[in-house]
This record gives sequence, structure tokens and C-alpha cells, in this order.
Amino acid sequence: MRYEAWRQEHGSLTHGWWRAWVVSLSVLIIILTSVVDLATPRELTAFGLVIVVGPVLAAAAARPWAVLAVGAFGMAMAWATSTWQGLGGTAYQEVRLWVIGGMTALSAGVAYSQYALERRANRSAEDESKLAAIVESCEDTIIATDLHGNVVSWNPSAERMYGWTAEEMAGENIMKVIPQAERTNMSRSMDRIRQGWRVSHFRTQRQHKDGHLVDVSTSISPIYDGHGSVIGLGSITRDMSAVKRAEDERARILDRSASAERLESLGQLAGGIAHDFNNLLAINLNYLEFALEQTTDPDTHNDLTRAKASAERARDLTRQLLVFARKQPTTAQTIDLNTIITDTRTLLDRTIGTHIELITHLHPHPLPIRADRSRIEQVLLNLVINARDAMPDGGMIIIEDGPTTFTPDTNPPPPLPSGHYAHLNITDTGTGMPEDIATHVFEPFFTTKTKHHGTGLGLATVYGIITEAQGTITLTTQPGVGTTFRILLPLTTEDAPSTVAAPADPDHLRTG
Repeated sequence: MRYEAWRQEHGSLTHGWWRAWVVSLSVLIIILTSVVDLATPRELTAFGLVIVVGPVLAAAAARPWAVLAVGAFGMAMAWATSTWQGLGGTAYQEVRLWVIGGMTALSAGVAYSQYALERRANRSAEDESKLAAIVESCEDTIIATDLHGNVVSWNPSAERMYGWTAEEMAGENIMKVIPQAERTNMSRSMDRIRQGWRVSHFRTQRQHKDGHLVDVSTSISPIYDGHGSVIGLGSITRDMSAVKRAEDERARILDRSASAERLESLGQLAGGIAHDFNNLLAINLNYLEFALEQTTDPDTHNDLTRAKASAERARDLTRQLLVFARKQPTTAQTIDLNTIITDTRTLLDRTIGTHIELITHLHPHPLPIRADRSRIEQVLLNLVINARDAMPDGGMIIIEDGPTTFTPDTNPPPPLPSGHYAHLNITDTGTGMPEDIATHVFEPFFTTKTKHHGTGLGLATVYGIITEAQGTITLTTQPGVGTTFRILLPLTTEDAPSTVAAPADPDHLRTG
């Protein structure tokens, strides 16, 4: 145990014994003086004044009540000895008593002054001890430097934040924790602080011992001596890394919410236009059918056939728009996600070609979801075709599914309630996408494909199908590495039908 800690623990006890010893010695001196006074001839009455040594010595105890008690005892002994010697009522006795009383009063005044000084010193030491305890236990870093920036105080929080111990930083310059890019600004700030300025809640970065940067908020103030002169600099710094991560996450959530609202608005607009346009196409197709039945001219029949084919393609586009806008009637049923992937595997293999390897990792138990089977098949086909187009030189597509529990507190927050979901991941090793393109892939008519190679409705249709099934779809992508689409669909407690539906017919699945 350190001496300082031992002294703080046992100091009051030591001082108590010291005071008791001083008072006891003072009383002993009075008793011995009185005994000697009785043994001396009465002509040496002045010897009795030696009793004043008792109160004077008791003043060293710094306790006025003890001095008064010793003085009263001394006066009683002086009166008793002088009376025993036959000097009672004489001027000698009165002088002796007045001298002892005066010295007692004077010693009590001195003891009171010592007592007041001791209390102030103890209170100051207690305040310093409390302040030291606060600095030691504070979660923020508290650092003090001299005017040149050399560290003179480094609390435990600074050790945790920066990695250097107090012993390592003692005498080191504070620039050791300042990143190179911030040192010029820090030098200017220190010059202003030496002149009495303050810096409050400044967001910046500091450098850890291992080299990584820490986001912090710091306040720096001058340290003054008793004469008002600046003798150093003090800083209080708070680690803002968690706050910075929360702010970034909040910004991502707001951006994702804005994207969802934008897609919802686009869906409503596209759905309204597609609904009216689909009605007009139905009328045109009917008239084209009538015209084809009535014409006998080969050239006219050929032109009408081409017009009908073009109108049918336009009708297919409007259907995809209606799916995106969730205005197309659906037939929701309980289906097993594993079964859908297995049944469409042959179609998907034939679609992507032999230069791409298709791998599936399916959960060993059924994953019942509530959705339109044909539309989930269309989702698979659209995403696999997009993956194929991103790998013109070949590659790998991985389809995997499984159960998951979604909690907004512990997961990236898509607009879903907490609960049990089936996740469907489709990953490719293709070209990937930059972030500025990835944020727009679900918007209708947005495409990265060349002219005449896409309508920009494929992923918009996928988005509409998944959101209509109360699920969500997100993607992670990196240029040159690949893309992963992650779909979450609510699991249902109903059992999927035991009969297996027929595999998907490519003629009934159209992509954009």
C-alpha cells in the first residue's frame, strides 16, 4: 500500500493521538510544577508562574477547549499551592492567578487560529480529493498541459480513448494524439487559448495509439494561477464514435424512407396511367381483331398483325406497371418457398445458359409464405436474368433461403414489423453497381442496359410483388465483386399444400 493512501486512511487517528499526548504532557507539567512549588521555600513564589507553560504547550493541540481546560486546571493548582504556602488572599496569589489566566486566554486564541487554519486546510484537501476522484472516474478524457503543450495530467478515460497510459504520456507533447491534418489548426487554437480564449464542443478527430482515428467533441480552456496568469491548457474530450455511427445510421434510414416514399409515389402515378392506358389498349386490340377477321388483303393483314403484336407488347408493359403499383389482382395462397425454387430450377438453368453456374442452398424444412405463386416465380426469374446480364463472361449465381427473426433494434431497418420471416438471397459474381446507381434500381423505367435490351420494369415489378406480399427487398453491391438481393417475406403458421404445382412456364413470365 502506498504511503499516501495509508496516510489518508490513518492520518486522523495519528493527529488524535498527537493532541491527546500534548494535552497530557501539559497537565503533567502543571502537576510537576505544583509539586516542585510546594517543595520550595515560600520566598520563591515566582516559581509558581512556571505553570503557564502548560496552557502554552496545550496550544499546540490546536483545540481551544483543551487549552482552556488545561489553563483552568493550572489556575486551580496555583491557587491550591499558594494557599497551602499561606499566601492565600495576598497580592502574590492574585498576580500568579492573573498571569496564568492571561496566558491561558492568549494560548486559547492561538489554538483557535491554528484550529481554523487546520479546518481550512482539511476542507481544501477534501475538495482536492473530491476533484481528483471526479477526474479519475469521469467518462470523458480530462487532460492538462503546460503552455508548450506538454502533458502534465492524463486521466484513465484518456488512457482508454487513446491507448497511451499516463506514464507513457507524462511530459509528451499533446500533438502526439492530433492527426497530421489537424495539427496546424490545433497550433492556432493553442495560441488563442494562451491568450485567454476558449474552444467549446468542437467536433474533430484524434489519433489512437494503434493509428485509427476517433471522432470526438472537445472543449479546451486556459488554466490560471492565483494571480490570474495563464499557466497551462485543460481539455475535456468526449468520444463521439457511437454518436457518429447513430447519425450515419439515421441518415441511411431517412434516405431509405425517402426512397420508399418516392417509389410509392411513382407506383401510384404509374398505376393510374397504366390502368387508363390498359383500357385504351383493350379497345384497340378488339378493333384489330375485328379488322383481321374482315380483311382479305395479304399486305393489310400483315400490317394489322404487326400492329396487334405491338399492342400486345404494350399490354404486357402495362401489366408490369400494374404489378409495380400493386393494382393487379392476385391470388394469394400458402406456398412453400423451397418448393417454388425447386420447381423453377429447370427453367432458370435453361434461361441463364451453360456459361453460368447456378447453385441453390435450401433450408431443410418448409418455409410457408402467403403469396401469389406465379408472381414469386416471376421474382426469381427477373432477378436471375438480371444476374445473368451482369455476367457476360460467365460466373456464379447462388440462391439460398432460410428462416430469420427480424428486429428493427438489431437489424438494418426496412419498413417491416418485428417477427419471423423467410429470407431469400440471390447473389451473383457479376460486375456490381456503383452506389449512385444502386439507389435507383427499383424505380420504373430506370435501366443500366443498352437501348432495346430492357424496359426498366424488371426490378420495379419485383419491388411491387414483394411489397404486395408484405415483404421487403434490399440489395448490397460492389463494383467488380457482385450483387446480392435480399428478400424478406413473412412466414405463416398455415401449412403449405402437399401437392406440388407444375413448374413455371416461361411463356407466362415476362421480364423487363
